[in-house]
Amino acid sequence: MPTIHIFGNPYLEFDSLAIKVAKNLEGNKSIKIIYCNSPEILIESEENEIIILDVIKGISKISIITDISQIKTRKLTTMHDFDLGFFLHLMKELGINKKIKIIGVPESGDIEEISKEVEKYHFSSV
Repeated sequence: MPTIHIFGNPYLEFDSLAIKVAKNLEGNKSIKIIYCNSPEILIESEENEIIILDVIKGISKISIITDISQIKTRKLTTMHDFDLGFFLHLMKELGINKKIKIIGVPESGDIEEISKEVEKYHFSSV
């Protein structure tokens, strides 16, 4: 059964859609959902392919990222800036070579519609 790692902040409207979509997908028995509070959980994953569902700023429809070099990282000034993109680049630099697939969702949209798209893409590509 494939596992999807869910990232986001339920307290910030602009960063919570991935969590809302995941909650909508919880009834699907052929998928395992893990809500992640920290990117360190990705190191512990026993999956050869890590699938991530997260909000991507500036997109209007689902976007799939399979090349982490496409992910921009920002300059770190505090530990708060230690984000998922930075951590994925760090994993690569440390030689943790797992296939990464990010299913990016926009900051807002119809939860039902986006859930169907995530489910359709997920099962046709894994």
